[in-house]
Amino acid sequence: MHPKGVRVHLPGGWNMPPMGIHQYLALIIVAVALWALGSVWMGLQATGDWVGSWQKNMVLHVYLPQESNDKLARLKSDLQNISGVVTVVSVSHDVAANWMQQWLGKGVGDVSLMAKHLPETLVLSLQHSDGELFVVDDVRETAQRVGASINEDEVRLLGMRDVLDQAEYLAWFVTLLLGLAMALIVSNTLRMILLARADEIHLMRLMGAKEWFVRMPFLLEGSALGAAAGLLAWGLLWPWVWGISSWLEASSVSLNIWGLLLPLLFGGAVLGCLGAAVATARLESPDSVDV
Repeated sequence: MHPKGVRVHLPGGWNMPPMGIHQYLALIIVAVALWALGSVWMGLQATGDWVGSWQKNMVLHVYLPQESNDKLARLKSDLQNISGVVTVVSVSHDVAANWMQQWLGKGVGDVSLMAKHLPETLVLSLQHSDGELFVVDDVRETAQRVGASINEDEVRLLGMRDVLDQAEYLAWFVTLLLGLAMALIVSNTLRMILLARADEIHLMRLMGAKEWFVRMPFLLEGSALGAAAGLLAWGLLWPWVWGISSWLEASSVSLNIWGLLLPLLFGGAVLGCLGAAVATARLESPDSVDV
């Protein structure tokens, strides 16, 4: 039994529960930083899944004015010969009328007469590859030769993959910066504990304790602190997922939040251990406790 009011300390400075205020603050700050990183990567995962599933079924519409419909067969043949174009299908006015009816609703009446004034439409399915935009340039050039045009909005959507790639590079850069910042936070927290326990550490070194024996509890504390922050950050991601569940369902996007559990848990532990290693790097000799 320990005297009332006495707090038990393990070698190296680990406070038995409850933890000190510095540990709590470090836990909260690191958890918030890891939550921010988790949110960024979840956002990229959701957007990539949505864009990826959409691009796998990507089609490109080519429009030819009716006064040039005598060139339709030639345009269709030229487009089919472009490398990267899988199929070229003509859309009849009856099919276009059905599409318009679905979009506008039955309240607008019969749209078949309106559909007859639409340009001739070709639907191209493209091969799913990194060279899609080069294929689009060939399609645009081929269409312009006969006075046709392509749907530029669909082209911009095709370019979303390049935007996501750049966003992923930026996310890795932010992850690196925040990782270093979190390691420094843990390091400063444990450094303050070291300063508070300088006499205990000095006594342990004078009694012959090896450096690894003194440092090990700090490394374990840093790892535990980082892992706890990662677990807390993962728990805080659930409200984020529940908040966008309706959008995920409507967009048929599959978001795997469980896949972030181990990266946050072990990532936090590694950063905490790194911070502890930095904090205890100057425990050099039993004659010095310059911490």
